Amino acid sequence: MATNTLQTFTVFYDGWLLRHQRLQDQLSAVANVKDEDLSKLVEQAAEHYRLFYEQKSIAIDKDVFLICSPPWYTSFEKALFWVSEFPPSLFFRFLSDLNLTTEQARRVETVRVEAARKESEIGEAMATVQESLAAAPLYGLVNRTERLVDGQVSELDDAMEELKEAMRVVMVEADGLRVMTVVEILEVLEVMQRVKFFAAVGEFRIRARRIGLQMDV
Repeated sequence: MATNTLQTFTVFYDGWLLRHQRLQDQLSAVANVKDEDLSKLVEQAAEHYRLFYEQKSIAIDKDVFLICSPPWYTSFEKALFWVSEFPPSLFFRFLSDLNLTTEQARRVETVRVEAARKESEIGEAMATVQESLAAAPLYGLVNRTERLVDGQVSELDDAMEELKEAMRVVMVEADGLRVMTVVEILEVLEVMQRVKFFAAVGEFRIRARRIGLQMDV
């Protein structure tokens, strides 16, 4: 299962990155573009990320442990992660150059505060799940794996399934928060601001990966 999930998502992600670069080129070249075309570009960007999280959700269901430390990312990218991806709080850094109105800034701050609260809650939930790794009976069973009898093997399997489900729930909630945060930010922005926002998010991903690839050589 792990091998199939790894191969499937790696192939998807390689293709997604190629499409990401093409989309980024479009987002970065929007001078004299009509509002109608800008709206279509925003829709393309939203669909691009929707597809990513759709495929990631499938992978989480198949192998949550793999997604906890995804090998298709560089070490540098993973160092920036919060629950398997960039944190929702990062998105607000890309708004500083958008010349928000006073009303927009007020609405964005409301979104930011709520996102920060939920991010903290989810982070605490993940910490609780990780702490459970050292709790009985799981730790004791893992520590005695070579000497387990049939009943204990079944107990270990049950404990692992509980752990995987707990991790799956937290990771799904984390991705849900990422998506909802972006949706709520976009609701505040005008169409050109949305384009610039997606361009900034996309450029950050590209630069983080480029740095990571250089460091991993």
